[in-house]
Amino acid sequence: MITGATRLTAVLGWPVDHSRSPQILNAAYAELGVDAVMVPIAVRPEDFAAVIAGLRAGHCLGASVTIPHKISAAALCDELTPAAKAIGAVNCLQFGDADDPKRLTGHNTDESGFLDGLVEAGYEPKGKRAVLLGAGGAARAVAYALRGGRAIEVVARRPEKVTWARAWPWTPEQLRDCLSRADLVVDCTSISLGADEAVQVEAIPIDVLPEGAWVSTLIYHRPSILLERAKAAGYSTLDGRAMLVHQGARAFTTWLSVPAPLDAMRRALDASLATNPVGT
Repeated sequence: MITGATRLTAVLGWPVDHSRSPQILNAAYAELGVDAVMVPIAVRPEDFAAVIAGLRAGHCLGASVTIPHKISAAALCDELTPAAKAIGAVNCLQFGDADDPKRLTGHNTDESGFLDGLVEAGYEPKGKRAVLLGAGGAARAVAYALRGGRAIEVVARRPEKVTWARAWPWTPEQLRDCLSRADLVVDCTSISLGADEAVQVEAIPIDVLPEGAWVSTLIYHRPSILLERAKAAGYSTLDGRAMLVHQGARAFTTWLSVPAPLDAMRRALDASLATNPVGT
């Protein structure tokens, strides 16, 4: 029952109908009896600042931010957490604090969500080198999550644009060299969303990975050929469902200052994907 006392949270994107954040956050609210609701709001880039101003004036509890607004969201905040500042992107907005009910704080829960998912899956570094495929905003968040005592290498189409990690060109030779030294490979590209996924994945030399390596992708709504190949070769794998749930859980706790009910959120995501597998 939505009443005048119900607190509003939203997920903002363009498009946004694919987002599973409402399913997992509303399940979390229901599980703990929180009088709040999350709704998806489709926002054109040119309207983003106006929508944020409206949510701010309306004492919104918080908002999740997805493509293509994460960089724009950072520019609108009064304050950024260290992670959001370092990554240069915001995926979680907190409206108000103890001193100012309209203060806008930008968080990045993608990085902590990714790491939480890895730890939950039982990942233990067998080496000190992670290789990220792709160099977009998601890769930057993953690199931040994996910082500290580890070498982070990026293989990308335009390595000259990467200033936050050691980057190499996307060539067969370089892929083979980098993967042969990695204990963790994270696919941060859109390969799994393309019609030529099988062709592109075939060019990634999974067979050169050291024994005990892990292979991960941020895609969660459909099977990944890369993960299927890695699993068949005996490597541990992890898709993007854990990251999605954990980044949502971090947002929930940021807004409400209580631990999120992870099991209820997982069940809601699995049920949503089972009934409507199309989306990202």
